[in-house]
Amino acid sequence: MAFTTGIPGERVEKIMSFTRPEFENGLRRLTGGRLLSNGDGYDLSQAAGAPVRCTFEPQPDAQLSPLMRLPRARVVLDMTGLDDAARIAFLRRFETTFQRGGG
Repeated sequence: MAFTTGIPGERVEKIMSFTRPEFENGLRRLTGGRLLSNGDGYDLSQAAGAPVRCTFEPQPDAQLSPLMRLPRARVVLDMTGLDDAARIAFLRRFETTFQRGGG
């Protein structure tokens, strides 16, 4: 996953390769084990120190070959309650939490 550069907007959209259980495990790491969901999204305010909402929308799998598929999801972070510095810091934490090794 590429890290965001510059100042992110109040709303950031990402296409990520995670199943919902994998994504929720990452959110638990981000929030210190506490996952708050109301069915249509997640409350990440505890991790951000201000109101932040996140939605997870499954997308069709990426078909890399006849035998290899990757899950995909559209993830939207609503950081309306954060100023520029707080958005930069929160997005850095979010991206680091979901970073996968590679090489």
